[in-house]
Amino acid sequence: MLGKNPEKKPELFRPMLVDFIDHEHELVLLSEKIDWNYFEKEFSPLYSKVGNPSHPIRFMVGCLLLKHLYNLGDETLEKAWIMNPYMQHFCGRVFFEHEFPCDPSNFVHFRKRIGEKGIEKIFAYSVRMHDAKTNTSNFVLSDTTVQENNTSFPTDAKLCKKVIDYCNKIAGNEGIKQRQRYTKVSKQMVRNTYNGKHPKRAKAARKSQRQLKTIAMRLIRELQRNFNAEQQEFYKDLMTLYTKVVTQKRNDADKIYSIHKPFTRCIAKGKAHSQYEFGNKVGLITTANKGKKIILGIKAFLQTPYDGHTIEPLLEQMETGGQKLPKELVYDRGGRGKSEIKGVKISIPSTPRKKDTAYQKQTKRKKFRTRAAIEPIIGHLKTDFRLAKNYFMGETGPQINALLAATAWNMKKMMELLKQKIIFLFYKIQIML
Repeated sequence: MLGKNPEKKPELFRPMLVDFIDHEHELVLLSEKIDWNYFEKEFSPLYSKVGNPSHPIRFMVGCLLLKHLYNLGDETLEKAWIMNPYMQHFCGRVFFEHEFPCDPSNFVHFRKRIGEKGIEKIFAYSVRMHDAKTNTSNFVLSDTTVQENNTSFPTDAKLCKKVIDYCNKIAGNEGIKQRQRYTKVSKQMVRNTYNGKHPKRAKAARKSQRQLKTIAMRLIRELQRNFNAEQQEFYKDLMTLYTKVVTQKRNDADKIYSIHKPFTRCIAKGKAHSQYEFGNKVGLITTANKGKKIILGIKAFLQTPYDGHTIEPLLEQMETGGQKLPKELVYDRGGRGKSEIKGVKISIPSTPRKKDTAYQKQTKRKKFRTRAAIEPIIGHLKTDFRLAKNYFMGETGPQINALLAATAWNMKKMMELLKQKIIFLFYKIQIML
């Protein structure tokens, strides 16, 4: 059952938050700008009409926004929220509270309840808040980056060790008696593979790696022999995954780099400091006009598409969100391919034509230099808004994390604009006086 927001009734011995907070604080201004009834209307059908009352939708949506606005986790948000009256006011609380209203695991349940489509609605609303700014843009910028998953650096030895541990866990849960668990043996073999390129350790490392694969396959086959028909069906996909992890080779396609996040891909972006990144590709579109730039579309891809093939899904996302498509999209040389998609001209840097005038050459050069403005946006999304690493589980995790990071960016830009308006009005009043 859907919970109600606290009633704004004063109490004798408890001061209300609105009585002692600064009403010109950026979070207060943003909370007044957001139409919270929109989220109530969109998400209330997802709740049952019977049962215990849930936490209010404004509180849950507010916490999701605060998490990414201030780069906090589900658990660390709790400590910050208790200390900060502005966060409590933003989430719709009336009085200052000394205890967090819910368990951090409730955020997991709420994200599952609204799903990827619900998060997209929150992102689309953050874009509509800048409606006047987005409609004035004749051309937009686009690029891709890598959102890493929260996984250990993959090596064959570590993956085989995990398969061995998971097989032992399944056997324990199902009451299957094993001939040998290899717990201590496998742990020592993984240690033997460390620094395996050293001349004095290379032979032992290769031998231990082969033995780990042998043991892992032995345990997989033992489980498959002892499963009954129902268990065979239940663990069919897991056994297939474990077998692929153990038997995969260096040059295989669609390799598994993480057992708990098998959709992780190895992506090389040509960076000097990190040759390979293990995660998922993310494409985004931003405004190109001067001033504060807004993210119009963002999408995570479970596969590793060519950069030019990420443009069409992003434009489709903009259409779904009710946005007007731009006339021109500026990309780097990685966007080679189609010159036009959905009526949008795709511009990439190239050598100027002979018939171009000096003015045309200067205009093109300026346009492609403008595209570089998307790079610091990506940098800030990673360092400040949690796009650097995806901690969410499941195949929808990369997309949900990317959407929330972009929403936080748009909300932050709105906070800055609202703050600037307050300062401008203050100086204007001073001049008049």
